[in-house]
Amino acid sequence: MHYVTEDELREAYGACPYEKYELPEGARLTPSARQFLIDFRIEFEDDEQGPRPRGDKRGAHGRPHREPAADLGALVFDANLLGVRLRLLARRALGVDNTVARRTERVGRKWQEARHASDLVADDGHADQGGPPPGPAPIPTFDAGIHPIFFEMACVHAQIGRYARSWARAKEGLGPDEARIAAAWVGEATTVCELLEEAIGNAEEEV
Repeated sequence: MHYVTEDELREAYGACPYEKYELPEGARLTPSARQFLIDFRIEFEDDEQGPRPRGDKRGAHGRPHREPAADLGALVFDANLLGVRLRLLARRALGVDNTVARRTERVGRKWQEARHASDLVADDGHADQGGPPPGPAPIPTFDAGIHPIFFEMACVHAQIGRYARSWARAKEGLGPDEARIAAAWVGEATTVCELLEEAIGNAEEEV
């Protein structure tokens, strides 16, 4: 099954803005992709519930809408993409901030290699499920003494935060077991973002 991502929708919208989106047959939207369509008031059919009734357009003109249940297959797909991004960051951070390099490589590999949603839960089966998802990404000071890797950390933070906030909302429509897995992943995503925030703050203090 193909999962349509937010990046795919943004790229298509950038090339030619559209007011209605038709989901390809057999495809599904990731939560962040669905949120993009809602935010941009683009009419679309729910991938899980079929066409919405006439006059019940999601997010358009303030009309009410219902939130479909999320699919944890999409969570795995999102984690796979972000895992690759984290591992690339880890590679570039080597020699600059080895703590970030080691920890983002470990988490990134786990996310990239996940094939089932349960693969995203900590080995001991527990994870911090409390607290909100990540806030806004930090903004490094534009200074010659700040290595470019810290700007890349801010970019990765923003990407992870966007996905985590989407899944924090989506888990409300899940069953108990699925919601626990989604919350565990959001908790780990928040921890990664906190690591990046700390690294950027330390770099600025050293300038």
